[in-house]
Amino acid sequence: MLNLFNRKVRFSFLLVAIIAFIIQNSMGDIHVARAADNVINAQDFGVKANSNTSQSKEIQNALEYFYDRGMEGTVYFPKGTYLVDESIRLYAGVSLNGDGMGKTIFKKTGSKSQYVVGNPILRNNSDRLDVKLSNLTIDADRANREARGESQVGGIIMEVAVSHFTLDRVEICDTTIGALLRRTRDSEITNSRFDRNNGHAIATGHESFPAGEFRNVKITNNQITNSGGGSGINLSRATYTTVTGNQIINKTHQSDGYAGIRIPNNGANNTVNNNVIENYPRGIFVLTGATGNNVYGNTVKNASLQGLLVQSDGNTFTDNEFIQTNSSLNPEAIIRLADANNNKIIGNEMTTYSGFSNIGIRVTDSNSNEIKDNITDTTGKSVSIEGGRNNVNTGNRNR
Repeated sequence: MLNLFNRKVRFSFLLVAIIAFIIQNSMGDIHVARAADNVINAQDFGVKANSNTSQSKEIQNALEYFYDRGMEGTVYFPKGTYLVDESIRLYAGVSLNGDGMGKTIFKKTGSKSQYVVGNPILRNNSDRLDVKLSNLTIDADRANREARGESQVGGIIMEVAVSHFTLDRVEICDTTIGALLRRTRDSEITNSRFDRNNGHAIATGHESFPAGEFRNVKITNNQITNSGGGSGINLSRATYTTVTGNQIINKTHQSDGYAGIRIPNNGANNTVNNNVIENYPRGIFVLTGATGNNVYGNTVKNASLQGLLVQSDGNTFTDNEFIQTNSSLNPEAIIRLADANNNKIIGNEMTTYSGFSNIGIRVTDSNSNEIKDNITDTTGKSVSIEGGRNNVNTGNRNR
């Protein structure tokens, strides 16, 4: 019986080995996948933290290590400040990881007008990047460069088509534009912080590219603070993108007409929900052909122009909260539709300061909108429909 048991055990081990061999062969170059667990220390390649000289070339040499071998891996950057005078170019399959935001810092130096992180290097004409940036700060040193009369630059720019890019626990600060991702898809920006940007914190698309070149991206749980201009998140030409759980908060109002979240240039079929937007000229702005967007459950605090401005067709805005408690601000309406058709404005709620007398919901030259079951809060007109036809105004009430 014991011999029979031992034979069964040996047979079981042999069967497992055969199955493992079959699985490995079916997967092809399995060593590439396993190499994703590989980590090298950038300082082993001559990269120096806290040096007074640029480390751009040394950083590129470290990133090339895995790329040149056809492998995936991660380059680890210990805490410290790494000066760069030329853009860091990411390599397909090569991730960067630091010791944390504010600890591992890539900082712009020199006179070249280049973003801190620039267009990546891809492989075999593929758009697949497979890169994760995590636990580090990208500092464009904008304010100091302006004071010295030097060019001011952004944090990250990607103008080529890329997919499978992850930004996680990354701080991008003191920039013009924080992250300019023209043609990114199937990617994620999460748990990151954008501070003191003088343009859009996160910007997508471009008029040179068709709608949908930026698509299927998750922008979640980020903090956008202390903006000097532009929108917190600007979804130009973006499609099928989810923007949720972001805190987009200014201490003071900027002087332009941008919004916490803005969808221009045919941005379509995006989901914008559960974000908090505070102290922007406009909370949410949907314009210029944007359609099919679903905007719900957001909180907009203290807009100076409008809490929501819609200049496009076929979007849905439900269960958003508008809080207007700063009596020094005088928005002409909390919700505003202008030349906007076939939109649904349903179940939104307003809370305003005592004596607020401007229009709650104002609709001009717009057709076939459904304005239903909203709660306004004004001593002025609750809902004003001026021109247009076939608009539905029902179930709305004023506090």
